[in-house]
Amino acid sequence: MKVIGLFAGIGGIEYGLHQNGVNTVKLCEIMPEAQNVIGKNFPNTKLLNDVCQVKKLPKINILTAGFPCQNLSIAGDKSGLSGEKSALVYEIFRIIEASRFKPDYIIIENVANIISLNKGEALALIVDKMNQYGYEWAYRLADPRSFGIPQRRPRFIFIASKKVHPKYILFPQNENVNVAIDDKPNVYGTNLADSYGFYWTEGKIGIGWAKDSIPPLKCGSTLGLPSAPAIWDVQHNFFGTPSIEDAERLQGFPEGWTEYTTDEFKENSRWKLIGNAVNTRVSNWVAHRIMNHQIYNIPDERIIPCPKSKWAKAAYSDNGKAKGILASYYPEGISYTPILDFLNHPLIPLSLKATIGFYSRVCASTLIKYPEVFKDSIRTYLQNQYNYDYQA
Repeated sequence: MKVIGLFAGIGGIEYGLHQNGVNTVKLCEIMPEAQNVIGKNFPNTKLLNDVCQVKKLPKINILTAGFPCQNLSIAGDKSGLSGEKSALVYEIFRIIEASRFKPDYIIIENVANIISLNKGEALALIVDKMNQYGYEWAYRLADPRSFGIPQRRPRFIFIASKKVHPKYILFPQNENVNVAIDDKPNVYGTNLADSYGFYWTEGKIGIGWAKDSIPPLKCGSTLGLPSAPAIWDVQHNFFGTPSIEDAERLQGFPEGWTEYTTDEFKENSRWKLIGNAVNTRVSNWVAHRIMNHQIYNIPDERIIPCPKSKWAKAAYSDNGKAKGILASYYPEGISYTPILDFLNHPLIPLSLKATIGFYSRVCASTLIKYPEVFKDSIRTYLQNQYNYDYQA
């Protein structure tokens, strides 16, 4: 099978496909740093620069497109399809319509917020286009914690196909639709997990708790810093951030994937590449399901309404109309290595300045009741790590 990737980033979708024997023939990516990374890791693949200059597709099996999410994500400006970046989704349709040969499969990945932002206008556009082209389609949210990775990162996965109905790819027959993870520590500090991930750059209105894992790796913090989430080692009262190498692994890449072959790029920009990437464990699962899907009758009790005014969290096409389906974030159940066991490298201690700033925001918060054991642990860390006695 052959794949062409648009908006390829550092090749997250294609690497997962490659692990299942799919041959990447072309990748299109405009960011120079990402071009350097995919040029190194896909040495036999033709690189294209600007998606707007792509005229048509050759005969291929799979087209992938993780189009820019900056205008769709909760962390972005939420301008939707009117935003300069996310409006590039129209280039996908232009290229398909200009191509004599239509791909057997189209895989689109984006942020979970695409389902609800502006009443799901982006999703409605994608669905309408796929119906127009004669494709069957399905979508769901999938979290890497279903595939061994300790990162809370539910993402929108959309598949269209003329070969097999994607509902058989995205919705395993024996999926437990009720499985869930309670990521927040108990406010009374009882029954705590061994660790929790959180955003140390926040604190007043939320910090993105993640149980024995980290919240989503991002391009940068609210301050524009290329910073990884922090991890609270509960037993040792320690606070630190993962190394760049472990961040690569938390996206399913081998260590060193984002190392540049030139000195012209800043080392910190690797964090942006990693934060923008598609988790390869998710794309690996998609590829495996494409090649090993099973046909079955979806039971009536899983089918739910799916009006365009409020899209279901998961759905599939049925004679051109949308049917909602009950699905969790974890298509293969919850199965991940706790973050402290997953890491190959020691945590980088959270700096004195960062810790004091974060703790000040925690103490000033009136919207969140933080566990006292969490605040006590921060003070203990300041004392043990920096011999600093915090005075509110």
